[in-house]
Amino acid sequence: MDYSNKNEYTGTYGTLRNVSRSRDAINRYKQSRKRKSSNTLLIIGLFVLIFVVLSASVFGVYKYLQYRSEKKEMSMYSNVQMKQDIYIDFSILGMKAPLAIKGLTKQEVYDKVLGSYTFDIKILNSNPEIDIFEMPAYGKKEEDKDYSKYLNGVGSDTLGTGQEVKVDNPLSDITITASKNSFTLADFVEGQAKKFIDDIYDKYLYITTNEFNKKNVDVNASDFKPDFKFEVNSNDDTLDNSLSQLARLWNTNAVKGQIEGFDTKKNEFTFGDDHKGYKLDENALRKKIIDEVNAGNLKTDIWTVLNIVDADGPSVRSKYKYVSTYETWTIDNEKRNKNVALACKGLNGYIVRPGQEFSFNKVLGERTEERGYDYATAYLEGQVIEELGGGICQVSTTLYNAVFAAGLTTTYRKSHTFVPTYITPGLDATVSFNGPDYRFINTSNYSVGIKAQFSKNKVKVDIFAVPMIRDGYTQNLVSTKIQDIDMPSISIINEGKATKGTMGSEWQVFKVVKNGDKEVERVFDHQTIYQGHTPTAFEENTYVDNDGVLQTKKFIETRKEEPTVKKNSSITTARRENAIQNIAPSEGATGVVVEMVPGGTSVTGQPQ
Repeated sequence: MDYSNKNEYTGTYGTLRNVSRSRDAINRYKQSRKRKSSNTLLIIGLFVLIFVVLSASVFGVYKYLQYRSEKKEMSMYSNVQMKQDIYIDFSILGMKAPLAIKGLTKQEVYDKVLGSYTFDIKILNSNPEIDIFEMPAYGKKEEDKDYSKYLNGVGSDTLGTGQEVKVDNPLSDITITASKNSFTLADFVEGQAKKFIDDIYDKYLYITTNEFNKKNVDVNASDFKPDFKFEVNSNDDTLDNSLSQLARLWNTNAVKGQIEGFDTKKNEFTFGDDHKGYKLDENALRKKIIDEVNAGNLKTDIWTVLNIVDADGPSVRSKYKYVSTYETWTIDNEKRNKNVALACKGLNGYIVRPGQEFSFNKVLGERTEERGYDYATAYLEGQVIEELGGGICQVSTTLYNAVFAAGLTTTYRKSHTFVPTYITPGLDATVSFNGPDYRFINTSNYSVGIKAQFSKNKVKVDIFAVPMIRDGYTQNLVSTKIQDIDMPSISIINEGKATKGTMGSEWQVFKVVKNGDKEVERVFDHQTIYQGHTPTAFEENTYVDNDGVLQTKKFIETRKEEPTVKKNSSITTARRENAIQNIAPSEGATGVVVEMVPGGTSVTGQPQ
């Protein structure tokens, strides 16, 4: 066969080639269709997007113009004078003659009506046990001017580690201001009067026909009848809200035999009688208020209506006991111990009511010479000073540990600047009248008593309460040292005595719960960092090493002769500030007590 003329060949080879060409053409056609379809969808999507944007823009412009129109209409509305010859009786608000509102705008009627009366209604608490009733803490806490000083850090020993615990207050949403004896009611009449006026203007302002026709009438005539008479109604949200909040503040629970006093001669807490509960009858009180207002009595006192609740069940007197005891020991320092004894006396017998927050500084007040306090060692910005009342931190520290063991909640405490010597580090609570405070809150349902005593160098604090921890369980604090911290740089002195300084330290404190002798829970409570004491040296006893660090040649406590003044000294101020000396703590420095046990720890040394 002749294969030279391929055009005439119609065999298998030619057939395959033609099929291949056909397939390529079909694929090219399909791809073309896909591109056209994709372009079409893209164009349609673009048109849709443009349409949506334009629609949103048009709608936005429409709403803006509508808002402008409504605002303009409202502005015009408030300035439109009433054309109807309407008379309104506002006699309960002190307006003797009915008010003619024809020719007046709504705002002008507001001004006349609201300026015609003074609202001054006081609600008086008729609780028969008002003398022993104490208002709970409520609303946003606002410290008084004297107390605010305790939180500003302007007093002594302010450089320690702080610990603050926020406790949920069920009355934190209270917005009214009331005392335990009285409450000044907010003016709820104003809102009702405005709504009353609004309703009349809404209905009659644009009516063209005169529906009232009272020209040249004598409004003082006995037979004159006004078109409307204003009276308040009991359906008022402002009034309801005020009475509801007042009930939460003034309601008292029935109590059977809790502690109410302290016998200083017997050194014992005394119990009160059973006390009934008193609940505010909001409906009855609301009716009394509405009746008084509608009678025109807008300046009056109204006594509460109370429902009495009997104290059922057994007395809690038998449940009271000393739920915790903590002791620490002082050093033989007459002035310091005098201050400690006075602080214990000031705390002894103090009763903390349910929900009340105890403040050490508030209870003890300012420590002054007139009150018997003496000067004793304390700390101020890392320096040892003489302070009136120095040493009473030992009382607040002992109280803190007793409070914790009782199951009460400490809300604010601060550690000392330096390691304390009468308690395991991490378990202290420093105080100063113009500085740190110690506070805790009574979260139990019954009053809690504090007994504090000082005798033979021992500080003892007992908490007297209805137990808050399960029977057989105890809780205490356990403190462990995490690390030592390098002591500060050497400080050059020209007079006095040189000191070797001490290292600082960091402590971790855990809450440990035990059932008998078995530990059942260990939870992290807080961390405390103490500064080291700055070492001091006379300049002639120092040198700068190869690393540029200030060192001591040898420790010399006092000078034997006056030093010569060195000019152009090679020891620069910067080097002195950055110098660190790794020397041992001075004699009498605090030892390390790793774990606290009930009963405290007895050590002597640094002043606190």
